[in-house]
Amino acid sequence: MNKFDQNFFSKYVPEWQEMIEIIHTHPIGILNWLLVKISLLAILPAMFYYNSISIQTIVPFYILEIYLIIVYIKLIYDIFDWYNDVWIVTNEWIVWLERSLFKSKSDSVSYENIEWVWVEQNWIIDKIFSKWDLLIHKIWDDSFALNNAISPYKAVDLIEWIMNNEDEDIEQDKFDMIMDALGWVVWNYLDKKKEKTKKEEILEEKIKEIEKELWTIDLR
Repeated sequence: MNKFDQNFFSKYVPEWQEMIEIIHTHPIGILNWLLVKISLLAILPAMFYYNSISIQTIVPFYILEIYLIIVYIKLIYDIFDWYNDVWIVTNEWIVWLERSLFKSKSDSVSYENIEWVWVEQNWIIDKIFSKWDLLIHKIWDDSFALNNAISPYKAVDLIEWIMNNEDEDIEQDKFDMIMDALGWVVWNYLDKKKEKTKKEEILEEKIKEIEKELWTIDLR
């Protein structure tokens, strides 16, 4: 995870959680759309304009400039929209985010509520570019997906590794609780034993003082 991703998406993660990885959709998807839109919406209109005197007489040049600026803004918006479709992997849960300038959707699931994680291939070419759909199924028959995820199997390995470590942490926490309880019992026992020994020492000292007194008879 690069520094920009960490800073940009940190606002979607609570402060007490550690952000581990950001899983993006594959850039080839947005590149295809960008090439198509640039060709159809920018290059072709500009070629028609510059190669047609009749169009130039009808449409002023500043209209073409405004149009190309609008197309440029739309392309930037598409890139922003693509960049914000991610999974945010933390040490406690996974956040699914689909955000744009005008709307935002998100969902999250803790690792204990994940039933399984798997990938789906739509086209043969997806295997070449390593871009498959990444899906999570929850234990209550609900799921969410990240379509055309980049390196999905690496993401699955990471999620499964975190889930396994979480189970180990739970077992470790239980073990620590048991050891703490046993430690408290032992400490309490030793503390009482120390207290009893101290009382016995005081009693022995008291007996010695009585023995030193005059006319004291030892009946032991």
